[in-house]
Parts: sequence; C-alpha cells; structure tokens
Amino acid sequence: MNAPDLQRGFPPRWSNAVEGIVWLPRLAAKVRAHDAGTLGTYLLGQSPIDDEFLKAAQLSYAQLIAIVRASADDAAVLAGIAAASPDAIERLRLWSLEMPVRRRTMLRVLDLDDGYDRPKWLNVPIAAANALLGPLIGLARIVRPLKA
Repeated sequence: MNAPDLQRGFPPRWSNAVEGIVWLPRLAAKVRAHDAGTLGTYLLGQSPIDDEFLKAAQLSYAQLIAIVRASADDAAVLAGIAAASPDAIERLRLWSLEMPVRRRTMLRVLDLDDGYDRPKWLNVPIAAANALLGPLIGLARIVRPLKA
C-alpha cells in the first residue's frame, strides 16, 4: 500500500473502520507516512488515541509498526494484529464502540482540523493555528519520542 503524504493531505477519518474496528486505517496510514518521511505534523507515538488503540490490542508501537510494514493493506494489518495478540479483535471492537463516546470532543476537533466536517469560515483560523502547531509537535516528539 502506498504511503500517504500527510504533509499535504489528511489521514483516513477516525471513523473509517476495518471489520468494525475504527482508527486502524488512520493509525496504519500514519505509520506508512512516518516511514516515507511524510508524517507532517501528525502524531505517532504521542497520540493518546493511538496509545488507547495499542493498549486495547495489547501491542507496543514497535510491534504495530512491524505489522504495518509487513502488510499489503489494512485488512492484512488487522490479520497481523490478530496473529500477534490473542483476542485483540474482540477487544478492539469493544474499544471501537466505546472510544467515540468518551473521546467525542477530541474527535470533533480532529474532524474540523482534517477538514472532514469544517465550515469554510474556519479555514483561515485553522490554517493559522496549524502554522503555530509545528513547534509544539516538535516539542512533543522530543519529550515523548516514538518507541519503534
């Protein structure tokens, strides 16, 4: 699967799912973009929702990254997760039902930022805010580096 350029575009929406598991396409896309050097200002290794996903799967970042690298597509990533962590699919399906309720505000912000549900009048303020985000993202990556 080709790596997305997240310096110029957006990862899949948080609600995109593979076999009922949300966040997986987004997380796998961020891993592919990281490997290609096109992650941009997106977080990998610092995102609390990525952390929750991996906790539910009972995997480390290093394990997930290895699975994504060995997989041709997101369905293969899911199969790799299932092989690496017994009962991960069931845990992730439950997490996929619960997480959007608990993280409602954060997911709304992601939708606005990524442009999936953004009124046109917010384009300029969000572009300005994103310009200021670069140094904060850099600091987050220094304070909490990806453990791959």
